[in-house]
Parts: sequence; structure tokens; C-alpha cells
Amino acid sequence: MRSTAAATMSAWWLLVVLCATTTFAFPWSSSSNTQQDGNVPQAPSAKLDYKMTVKRPYLYNGSIPFWSSGGDLLMADDFIRLTPSVPGARGWIWAELPNTYAEWEAELTFRVSGSHMHGGRGLAFWYTKEAMGDGPIFGARDNWDGLGIWLDSANPRTHTPTTLAILNDGTLQFASRHNPEKYILGSCEINYRNTGNVPAHLRVTYKANTLTVMLDPMGDGKDFRTCMQQSLSLPTGYYFGVSAASHNPADDHDLISFETWQLNPPAKTQHSKRPLEEEMVNKGEEFKELDEEQKKKIEETEFAVRRMREEAQGDQVRTETLATIATVFDTQKRILEDLQIMQMQVEALGAPTPEMLIMGNYEKKSNAASGSSNQESGNVNAQEAIQTIKSVAEGMQAEARSIVTQMASQIEQQSREQERRSKQIEETMDRLEKAIYAINNHMAVQQKRMNEIGKDSAATRGTLSTLFKYILYAFAVQAVVGLGIYLYWKLRVERNEKKFL
Repeated sequence: MRSTAAATMSAWWLLVVLCATTTFAFPWSSSSNTQQDGNVPQAPSAKLDYKMTVKRPYLYNGSIPFWSSGGDLLMADDFIRLTPSVPGARGWIWAELPNTYAEWEAELTFRVSGSHMHGGRGLAFWYTKEAMGDGPIFGARDNWDGLGIWLDSANPRTHTPTTLAILNDGTLQFASRHNPEKYILGSCEINYRNTGNVPAHLRVTYKANTLTVMLDPMGDGKDFRTCMQQSLSLPTGYYFGVSAASHNPADDHDLISFETWQLNPPAKTQHSKRPLEEEMVNKGEEFKELDEEQKKKIEETEFAVRRMREEAQGDQVRTETLATIATVFDTQKRILEDLQIMQMQVEALGAPTPEMLIMGNYEKKSNAASGSSNQESGNVNAQEAIQTIKSVAEGMQAEARSIVTQMASQIEQQSREQERRSKQIEETMDRLEKAIYAINNHMAVQQKRMNEIGKDSAATRGTLSTLFKYILYAFAVQAVVGLGIYLYWKLRVERNEKKFL
């Protein structure tokens, strides 16, 4: 036993030494591959296409970007209700752009819930030649051309939720003529109904001419089970879509997200860099952080913006703007008055008036006359003072114009902000009106059902009251007949007794 254990230990040590020797003896085997692959951009295994994806938040400017919807669909913040629990309701959502990828993967996150034991029809995933509207096949049109994956929660044979895939070339009519069981590519019975707060996931993958359908009813996208796998050929240029329909009893069919991925996308091409591009990139990478002065300016700007947002309520901004403009004009008026006073003072010293300077109607003194040198120097000083005053006035006017321009731009920005808020309020009101309209329709259907139930109960009550009346009449007739027989018998006995006496 000891010899066997010793032999085993020696074999293990020999294996470790061989592995270490191989690793250190051939270090270039792994590093060379890393160096070779370091300059080649590696393509990702999948790339999300945001134009063929529906995720929260769903709406932008009142609609879902790159998607169209219709039917009895209701929009919420955290889900899209394709059909409410109303019998006969239908809803759909279709991509407006065709799929251009040869290999793709689509993942549908949904929730089907109802208060009845059996399901109320179901929803369907579509990949068809054209976007379809309303119809009898799970809320979509019959005679479609492409792939349809049905999540039928009201299977008439098994009464369990069933997932099945069907191909159609545009000629088969499943609503009236053909039996879908003959054309099923594959199916499975995985219960995805009434999963509570955890939504169900459907993953449809088309890769290497193979269609794979997987379901995750309760694992929140982490526990997929294969439903079917079939070899087939699907073309590009088709449209993705999801539809749902409710029967009686009805279920709620909610769409939470729809994500489309391109499988094995090509690697991005490495373009040659422009002159000085490397130097500019390095300069950008050398930037570390902002200095204290820049941080202070940013804080002051943020404080000013925050103050303007807080004050942008009602007519306060408009009043302050008008007051500021009035102050600017009052300041300009005072500047002009001061300039006129200074002009009068300069003219009192003997300088020509502005009109005389413009017209050239003034006398120029020569430097040769020594007696008039003081007067000429005074004129020169006066002209310099006038030029200084004019430059100061122009600077103040330019500053005033810049202040007015700044205030006008602020007023324009605030008006645009008010318009944007009013548009948001209008969009919110539109959504509320749509929700109220859908609720009214739901209440009308429920009222109609209650009226029908009331009519049935009224007819039943009428029938019972008539029956009771007939029974009472029969008892009354029997009582009258019995009373008559009793009186007849009593009179007859009395007569016989009289005869006997």
C-alpha cells in the first residue's frame, strides 16, 4: 500500500514538473497569438439594433420610434398592454424597418395573466414579408407570408399553454380552412401564464439556417429551456412584429421589451489615421482634471441656470426683463445728458461745436505765431477731450447694446422652454384622453354584459311569478270546489234527516 501511494505521488510530481517545464520552455506559444491578435479588431458575437428594439421608456414625442402600433393597445410606463382582459380585444405592434441581417436573435419579454383557470387565447411572434394589421390570427392577418410563433394559452385539446411555430407562404388560411396541426414545425407545452411579478421570456434565434425557440417562464432570462429546433431557410428583408388577442374568458397580454440582435456582425475596418491625429489624441489623453478657477466658473454658471429655472414661473421673468430694459434706457439717457453738459463746457473753453467740426467751419492757427500758441494748445486739448468723450460714449452704448441683446436671448430661451413644457402637457393630456377612451370602452362592454345578465334575471323572475300565480289559482279553485261539495253534502244530509223524521 505504501509503495502504491508513493508511486502515485511521484507520478503527480512528475506531471507538475512536465507542465511547468513546458510553460517556461515555450513562452512564445501564447504571447505570440496575443501580439498577433492585438492589432486586429475582434468582432463582437452579437450587436443590438436599437431601431428594431422596444424598451422603456417606450414613447418619444408621443410615439414609439421606428415602430407602429394599433388595435386595443394601452400604453403604460413599465409595459405595453397589447390586449386588456376584455373579450374580443386585439392589439399589435410592428417594426417599420425590415430586417437586413442574415443571422439574428430576437428576445421577447412578456406577461400573460388572468383570473380564470384556462387561458384566454394568447399572443404571437411574427417574422413576415410585410407588416400586418388587425386580423383573426392572434390579432394579426391571415394568409401571411413568413414565420409565426404562437403562444396559445387556450389550447382546446390540452387546456395548457402551448408554444408552436408555423410557416406560411401566403396561401394557407388557418382561420377558416386549414388545420394548423398539419403544418406545425415544432411545439412544446411550457406554462408561461400567471408568473406573477417575474415576466416570461421568449428567445427566437436564426443561425446557420437553423431556427431555435427557447422559453424561460420563471427564471427572469437566466433559465431558458429549448422548445424546438428546426432547419429551414428564412430570407432577409422581412418585418418583426408582436400581436395578441383575447377571447372569453379574457387575459391581459403585456409586452415589456422586444430586443433584436445581429449575430456575428463584421469587424469594424481600421482606417489609417490623419496627419497629427496621434498627437491630438495624446494631448486629449493628457488632460487630468479641471483647475479651481474652471470649477468655480462652472459652479457659478450652474447656479445662474438654476436660478433662472426657479424664476421661470409665471410673469416674474417678464417683469424683471422689462425693468432691466427700462434701467438700460434710463442709463443711456443719463449718459447723453452728461455728454451734452461736457460738450457745453468744452465749447465754453473756446472749442468749436460738433457741427463746425463736421462742416470744417473753424479757423486753424499756425505754429509760427508765438502769441497764439496757448490758444492752439487749448484747442488741441479740447479736441482730444471730445474724442475721449466720444470713445467713452461709444463704449457705453456698445455695452448697453450687448446687455439688451443678452436679455433678448434669455427671453427667447425662456419662451422656448415654456413652449416645450406646454407641448409636454398637451402630450400628457392626449395620453390621458386615450386611456380614458379605452376605459370608457371597457366600461361600456361591462355595462352591456350586466344589462344582458339583468334581462336574463328579469325573464327568469317573470316566469317564476307566473308559475306561482297558476299555483295560487289552482289552490283557490280547489278550495271553492271543496266548499261547494261540503255545502251540497250538508244540505243533502239535512233533507234526508227531515224525511226520516
